Order: sequence, then structure tokens, then C-alpha cells
Amino acid sequence: MPFVEKQFSPKVVLVAMLVGTFVASVSQSMLTSALPAVMREFGVDATLGQLLTTSYMYTLGIVAAFSAFLITRCNVRWLFLGALALFAAGCALAYNATAYPLLLAARLMQACGTGVLMPLIQVVALEIYPKDQYGQALGLVGLVFGFAPVVGPTLSGIITDALGWRTIFLLLGFVAVASLLASSLVVRDVGRHERIALDVPSVLLYTFGLVVFMVGVTGLEQFGFLDARAFGPTLAGVALVAVFAVRQMRLRKPYLKLRLFGNRVFRTGVLLLVVAQMAMMASALQVPLYLQEIHGFSATQSGLTLLPGALCMPLLNPVTGRLFDRFGGKLVGIAGFSLLIAGTASFMFFSDSTPVVLVAALYLVRMVGVAFILMPMTAYCMTDLGGDDLPQGTAIVNSLRQICGSLGSSVMVAVVAHASAGAAVVAGAGVSMHGFSVSFGLQAALLGVSLVGTIVFVHGKRHGKDAKGAAAA
Repeated sequence: MPFVEKQFSPKVVLVAMLVGTFVASVSQSMLTSALPAVMREFGVDATLGQLLTTSYMYTLGIVAAFSAFLITRCNVRWLFLGALALFAAGCALAYNATAYPLLLAARLMQACGTGVLMPLIQVVALEIYPKDQYGQALGLVGLVFGFAPVVGPTLSGIITDALGWRTIFLLLGFVAVASLLASSLVVRDVGRHERIALDVPSVLLYTFGLVVFMVGVTGLEQFGFLDARAFGPTLAGVALVAVFAVRQMRLRKPYLKLRLFGNRVFRTGVLLLVVAQMAMMASALQVPLYLQEIHGFSATQSGLTLLPGALCMPLLNPVTGRLFDRFGGKLVGIAGFSLLIAGTASFMFFSDSTPVVLVAALYLVRMVGVAFILMPMTAYCMTDLGGDDLPQGTAIVNSLRQICGSLGSSVMVAVVAHASAGAAVVAGAGVSMHGFSVSFGLQAALLGVSLVGTIVFVHGKRHGKDAKGAAAA
């Protein structure tokens, strides 16, 4: 993807785009610590409150799938500026929201903008850097992707306690507009574009399938795992997505190129990446809930407790990217999942008297493990791809990361709620330590399976040309 306009260095353009993407990315978890305040103001329960985060993640996944079409067809400059403008408009609506549905609509607008920006910046980075520096390229992008969502709870807790939750969107909107103006001077179109046709049935199947599936998963928390109001929509959503998948395999130019899963490197990397994303998003919701409901912390206190882990993960992303370039996916992946298992299993034995320093330390261990997986495994997925497959691979990875991350957090919150039934719950919170222990135990088991998969299926070679023999399906 050569640069058509050369007024600016490619890496200057990349940095400008990273700034705008950071603003949008940080909004993913900005409501985590502010949810209790939002729930009180609008009089909604925890399920509807959490929907402000989970619906955001699902929308990110849906739009990220659409990004492959947009990146191939549209002018990158206008695509980037338009997505950032849409995000800023969502911030303005959220700041002025007078009812819960308006705030939810604002969050969906923000997610639509972010869903374009995140895969777009990855495609640009991968085209700028050679394959033997993919880890370094995505480590730089990971500095933004990692720093933004994990710092969000800390910042939102401080802002909410000091100035109220609406100020979160005021600040995000202000920075987004400033970034929009600056980017308009620097960002130029990148690469060649093709006037491909959009397969509308595929868009409808994928979108409605995921929306119906999300309704079913949300029902798991309200009605239980065996209630028809929950598993009915869940199964219907799965059926629609299955029809979508069959259609993609038959199209000459599919909406999402699911044939990429025939490549073992891509398939293995995506599966491991999804598990790590689920673990990260589940802890992003559960650990603040544990600190606030079990320990009685304020939003600010819980945010500050998690700050070491929040800062450590993004700062490690460039380091883990370089480690991937040097040692390959196997060693880095084994280290990451081992740390994640150690941190997650420890949470099973927590109580209301567990020292907060220990909570912070083990959360830090978890986040170091996540840093060893997310960006390195993303680079691993892309090592055998090139040309038109890069936007498609990036779209698939981003879509599944967001959807499965949201799914993981929703399911684990449901596990906490249902495991707490009949146990000694915290007054007014509806949660118990038993519920948290069961949830973290399930996560540790899933991570253990992923560690075995890393040892068995991930190769230690660094790049696609060397890995082609191992990548055969």
C-alpha cells in the first residue's frame, strides 16, 4: 500500500492517527467506574447499566467487520476524519443526555466511530512496517490500544467523584475535536482503493445475528441460563451468524474472508487472542466490582488500586512486540498465559479481608500476562497475510476481539450473579465472594486450556515465509 501523497512522512501520519485513535479507544472502559453514578441518576439496574459497556463492545465488533469494505473502497483521510467526527458527536450527545436511551444511543455512536478507527490504524501500521517488524509496529499501536482502555477506569473514577460522570464525555469530546482539527492538516490518503460492491445480505445477517445474540446473552443475567427468554434469542443469533458464515464461503468477494481460518497460524492466533481479550474484559468489570462492593471502596479508590496494572500493560506492549520479533509466538505466548493463570487462579481465594496491596499486585500480574498476548498474538495472526488479506484479517481479528470480550464479561457477570444466589451476599449488591471465586475459577480453567494450545500449536518461527510449512491447515 504505497503512499500516494508524500507531503508528510508515513510515520508522521501514523502518529497523528494514533492520537485520534487513542481518544476514541479510551472511551471503551471510561464508564466502568462511573456505572454506579449513572445507574443512580437514571434509575436503572446493573444489567442495563452494564449494557452501556457491553453494547459498545458488540457495536465495535459489528463495525470492525464492516471496516474491511470501507478501508478497501474509501479515501483513508476522509474515512479517518469522518469516524473521529462521529465519535465527537457521540460525546456531545452523551454529555447532554437527559434519559438512559439517549445515553445508550450516544455510546453506540461513539462505538461506530471507534470501530472504524481501530482496524484502520492497524492496517496503516502493517503497511508502513516490513514483516520482520510487525511486532514493533503493533507494539506501537498496542501502546495506544492497551493504555487507553485500562487507564479508563482510573480516570473515570477520579473524574466522577470530583466533577460528575458527564464531565467524562465533555473532556473526551474536547480532545476529539482538537485531534480532528490537527489531523485534518496532517493525514492524507494512503494506498490504492477498489470500488468493490457491498453484499447487503451479509451485512444484515451479521448485524442482526449479533444483535439478537447480545439480547440473549443479556437475558442470561436477568432470567438465568435455562430460561427460554435467554437461550431462545441466543440460539437464534447463533443460527443467523451460521447462515452468514456459510454465505461468506460461497461468495467470490465475501464481506468477511472467513477462508483465512484455513490458515493454521491465523486460526490459532485468533483463538488465543480471543481468550486473552475475554479474560481482560472480564477482570475490567469484575475487579472494580469486587473492590467497590466487597471492600466498600469508592470509584476513585478502586481506580487507583488498579493503576499499577493499568499503566504496566500498555508500557510493556512495545517491549513484548520486540520480543515477538526476536523469539516468535510460542515463548511469548507461554509466558503470557502462565502469568494470566497465576494471577487469575489467585483471585479464587480472595475474601473481604484480602489485603488491597495483594489485590493490586495480582491484578498487575494479570495485566503483564495480557501484554504478552494481545499485540504479539495479533502480529502472529498477520504473519502469513499480505495484500488484500491484511484489511480482511484485521477486520476479523478486531471484530472477534470486541464481540468475544463483551461476551466474556457478560457471561462472567452472569456467573457471579447466579453463583451468589443462596450464598452470603453483600447487602444491596447481590454478589458474594463465592460468586467471584466460581467466575475466576472458570477463567483459570479456560486459560489453562489456552496454555496447552499455545505449547502444542503455536510455532516458534518468527515470520510468515519461514512458517508456511507449519501454517498448513
